[in-house]
Amino acid sequence: MTDDLIERVCTAYAWQRALGNATTRTPLVWLVSDTGNPDIWNANHACQIRAATPAQIDAVLQQADAALHHCAHRMFVIDPLTPPAFVARLALADYRELTPTLQMVLSGALRATPPPIDIRPVAGQADWQSLQHLVETDFAEGGRSHDGAHPVEVARGMVADYRGKAPAYQFFLARRDGTDCAYGAAALCDNGIGMVEDLFTLPAFRRRGIASAIVAHAVDHVRARGATEALIGAHISDTPKHLYARLGFAPVCLTREYLKHPERDQS
Repeated sequence: MTDDLIERVCTAYAWQRALGNATTRTPLVWLVSDTGNPDIWNANHACQIRAATPAQIDAVLQQADAALHHCAHRMFVIDPLTPPAFVARLALADYRELTPTLQMVLSGALRATPPPIDIRPVAGQADWQSLQHLVETDFAEGGRSHDGAHPVEVARGMVADYRGKAPAYQFFLARRDGTDCAYGAAALCDNGIGMVEDLFTLPAFRRRGIASAIVAHAVDHVRARGATEALIGAHISDTPKHLYARLGFAPVCLTREYLKHPERDQS
């Protein structure tokens, strides 16, 4: 595994999450914010952190406070290139480490022949409404989140974040037996890596090859746009990582998230 690939994976992951949001980039940190959706972690966080000295770390923490003043939380996304001193500072400040994400890359052919599934791009209002319903079901189940089920308001905020990323970040809906039963998304990141993300299938439609079909469709989408590699992530505690490995995705690195609610945690 080359350091160059790890750096490109980390940059692609940060770019996708920042897409569609207000972003300030410096050599020490990317600050991502969306004042309209202050409770959405993906839209309000700091990433690409390269602060190593005490002075640099102090500066990044102060900049994050200023950029995320509208939020009740502070989130820092840590990747393998983040200096250990910064992570240690978060530990000292009682930040909580969330479940790490395993970043996996497909370089060759996808090892799958999924069944024929009706998959269409999310294009109009009716499609976004169908996606909204599925995302609400996803978040109510709580399998992809760090803290279990989330209220419908959080799901709606996530869909607003998704819509802000369109059309660079393309969602797809899978339909089976007359029902929109699954979704996924794909993007060609600005450094040339393709990304497959945000996958969910209704419980009644699982183990039918639908997730594999969406992954295959998303990989085709990014490769048609010039990507030779495709990135996908999975929480290390979740079973989808085994599906992705069977499809040919190889583990590259872990990314981690550290979270704190300053007012609540100090009360």
